[in-house]
Amino acid sequence: MKRSVLETLVCPDTREPLRVDVFESAGDDVLEGKLNSPAAAFPIHAGIPEFVSRDVLETQTVKSFAQKWSKHDYYRCETARFYTEWYLQRYGFGDEAGLRTFLSTKKLVLDAGTGTGRDAANFARLSQAEVLAADTSIDALRVARKDVDHPRVCFLHADINRLPVPDESFDFINCDQVIHHTPDPRGTFESLRRKLKTGGHICCYVYRKKAPIREFTDDFVRERLSGLSNDEAMKVCEGITRLGQTLAEMKATVEIKEDIPALGIKKGSHDLQRFFHWNVMKCFWNEAFDFHTNNIINFDWFHPELCFRFEPDEFRSWFAGGWEIEAWDEQEAGLSCRARKV
Repeated sequence: MKRSVLETLVCPDTREPLRVDVFESAGDDVLEGKLNSPAAAFPIHAGIPEFVSRDVLETQTVKSFAQKWSKHDYYRCETARFYTEWYLQRYGFGDEAGLRTFLSTKKLVLDAGTGTGRDAANFARLSQAEVLAADTSIDALRVARKDVDHPRVCFLHADINRLPVPDESFDFINCDQVIHHTPDPRGTFESLRRKLKTGGHICCYVYRKKAPIREFTDDFVRERLSGLSNDEAMKVCEGITRLGQTLAEMKATVEIKEDIPALGIKKGSHDLQRFFHWNVMKCFWNEAFDFHTNNIINFDWFHPELCFRFEPDEFRSWFAGGWEIEAWDEQEAGLSCRARKV
């Protein structure tokens, strides 16, 4: 991380300034060192300052994502363009030109839960902002630091509930497909709000509650898979993924003649695989992706222990006071909101 950025960090618990001790550097980039306050010290390894506490690292959900990132790179290759286009549409940017215009006034951006840095790289590429990319997975950050070669992206090993930055720091916070995996999503949202400047923006996505049968089945499967190792859970998911593939290859449709409110099922003509996926259990299949990528996406859903889902009105209530909603998107998979702090 650049020394100039390191010098802006504070102790996440006391908010005291941190002294930077440099052991190894390359120009302005501090590779090895330590950040010190009277109360604590935080190491810097391979250019990444580390602030995540041991108790957080040992939680099942954090360990699930950490192990996944150490082995799989699907977000960096086959699905990268897919997710970028999905992001642009959900948050009302339309295309990269729209995101570029939005970012033109932003000086400091937080990508909260960056994974391997896909969104952080896009923000830096399309703006002049400094981008702080934070994640609880050091494995993800090591991959990201290697793959995202941009001087204005700095990686931070930190819990987004316990960020080592002063309040009112950021012009824009991105928390996409992350907050529902934290122990208290609404509390996490309020923590991020404190880090955002008045007049700044947040983009946030949460999983949406699905039809009752699917909610029951998904929880039933998650309860059993979350206790398995990553490799064991991946193997179990193969059967679920093959089910999705088989249903898709049938290219059949289901005609529902009237709404079934008790089951959350809508009338109309439905592709069989999509009908099963949204109403019975998650069995994701996209023929544009290979089997391994489809299986990882199903694994992502079933293995993390923490996986909260929300009704639209419930999520919208987060923005009831002190926010101006600028873009709102409801899809079967989830809910996306871009809002300005007022």
